[in-house]
Amino acid sequence: MPHPLEVTGPPAAKQQKYLQPRFPQIGPAGDGPRAIFCAQSGMGKTSAAMVFVKEYLRICERVIIISGSLEIDQSYSEIKRLIRQKYKDEGVDIDDPEENPFHRDMTDLKVIMAGMQKRTTDAQEQGDKFMPLTLILVDDLMSGTGAAAGYRYNEDLLKLFTTSRHSGGVCLLLTQSYRALARGARLQATHLAIWAVQSNEWVAVRDELAGRQGMSREQLDTAWRTATSHSHGFLWISYNAPQGQKFWSGFTKKLVEK
Repeated sequence: MPHPLEVTGPPAAKQQKYLQPRFPQIGPAGDGPRAIFCAQSGMGKTSAAMVFVKEYLRICERVIIISGSLEIDQSYSEIKRLIRQKYKDEGVDIDDPEENPFHRDMTDLKVIMAGMQKRTTDAQEQGDKFMPLTLILVDDLMSGTGAAAGYRYNEDLLKLFTTSRHSGGVCLLLTQSYRALARGARLQATHLAIWAVQSNEWVAVRDELAGRQGMSREQLDTAWRTATSHSHGFLWISYNAPQGQKFWSGFTKKLVEK
């Protein structure tokens, strides 16, 4: 019989299960992914994000795109068509304001997150085998210039990154400046895609990541130079992956860590 003053942990919660992508370097779903895509305009970050979205499209119940350029950026044309078709096939009323997958800014974030949490609660109460996933892509909501530049809705982004991990969120954040994001959101990220940004931007990213999950400055520098040495190339970092599986050139070529 345990001593009355013995301290024990709380009973283990039932592990929630999620459908997983076919490629582990862009997952796993559940506690993440929360991925940041960082590049200047025209370098291919939207195209790379669309590859990611297409893989998750098959296993997410909802896919939501938030972008100020949603109506004018042709990179979104195909994915918008695929989302509309998915909603139609699955009986989701795309004209219902609470189900709208396309947004110009984050003013509807509370509605989006409430929907995520409701679907999770409903699945738990119904005893579903797998919990629902919701993919949310936020694209370049920058404001200001120079030293005054920042990411609009930084507080909302932090809330999204911290809360989504408990309700099946898959978050993609596209930005031209890594440092413009709130530090809290950066620390909540699980993945980073970064292109051949300006050297001072890269040094700031490298120095922040050095020491995280066993990554060294030397490893980061070598991987970044290798992955960005060709046109539109980017370094994909999976922070929580085992050693030897953290660094990728694009989504497909694993880089050897030395």
